[in-house]
Amino acid sequence: MRPFLKLPMVIAGALAILSAGAAQAALVGQSISTGIAAMKEWNVVSFNNFQSYNHVDGRVYVGGSFTAGSNFTIQNNNIPASQYGTPALTVGGSAQMAGSVNAGGGIAVGGSVSGNFNNNGNNVVTYGGSNSAFANNTSFQYGGANFASTINAQTNDIKASLTSLSQNLATLANTAGVTVGGDSNNQMITVANSGLNVLNWSEAMFEGNSNQQLQITLPTNATLVINVAGTDIDFNRNFNRFTGDNRVLFNFYEATTVDIGRQFSGSILGVFADITGGNSGNIDGTVIGNNVRQNANGEIHNNYFQGDLSSLSSTSNPVVAPEPSTWAMLILGFGLIGAAMRARRGRGMLPQAA
Repeated sequence: MRPFLKLPMVIAGALAILSAGAAQAALVGQSISTGIAAMKEWNVVSFNNFQSYNHVDGRVYVGGSFTAGSNFTIQNNNIPASQYGTPALTVGGSAQMAGSVNAGGGIAVGGSVSGNFNNNGNNVVTYGGSNSAFANNTSFQYGGANFASTINAQTNDIKASLTSLSQNLATLANTAGVTVGGDSNNQMITVANSGLNVLNWSEAMFEGNSNQQLQITLPTNATLVINVAGTDIDFNRNFNRFTGDNRVLFNFYEATTVDIGRQFSGSILGVFADITGGNSGNIDGTVIGNNVRQNANGEIHNNYFQGDLSSLSSTSNPVVAPEPSTWAMLILGFGLIGAAMRARRGRGMLPQAA
């Protein structure tokens, strides 16, 4: 009877981990703090589906299905270390793999995984559905029946947090010291002050003229949030790299489509939007959207958002949602429960129905 007696102990231990995470979330769960952490943890976050046909420099999170073209690569170029043990690629649904994954941390797929690819980072792929994929020097391991549910719960937390962050940012008024000037060739945004600065723009202001270049200058200790109104955004002018572009965030707080036609610098927050890039130029920043498509003519570089949004913490509403530090514990907890149940079934010791 020893194996039978061990089962409640294993499950109890796992549930204790989950309970600890829930208790922590109730105390420290701030919607914006989770969202800010997500922007610094992943290069791309797509709540639903992500299609990629070119390079992404940093870690990728996909809540739905992932489709990779042959040129897809997750590079390993100066990716900030993760204190959460985040995989290079996390997918809640199915993953159709191709290309290469070079970053460390492994791959987690809640659904089924298929295709041929190179796995040159951490050579472990954990999946929750079926596996028909092939990758050299790679271990494929089944994560258990609850693996997909765990990733889905994480997706819901991240989505709620980033949505709350976007809506909080959208309520902020223009900041004195942010000016817009230039001419038909160059449009210049100049930030004079340190700390958090806000500029509210209409869709027409953001889109500008098709041949007009956008430029931004800001002090070394300044963060700029540009709230862009409008539901259908089309950006077809050049926006080249500049000093401090990792401290600039474009918040498309009501957009349902965002099409980036050319080079773009700065992070993109479009929680309701289908975002398309890679048409004719790179995106240098974090990209967050409802669905994301990266076409073949542009890369997404790991110019992670590093701005300071801590001044928002006093205005955000607490939510009972795990902080990123509890995500790994949730996965561990579900994994332990799944392992215990499989072991119990193997011994034929499931309780009989009454």
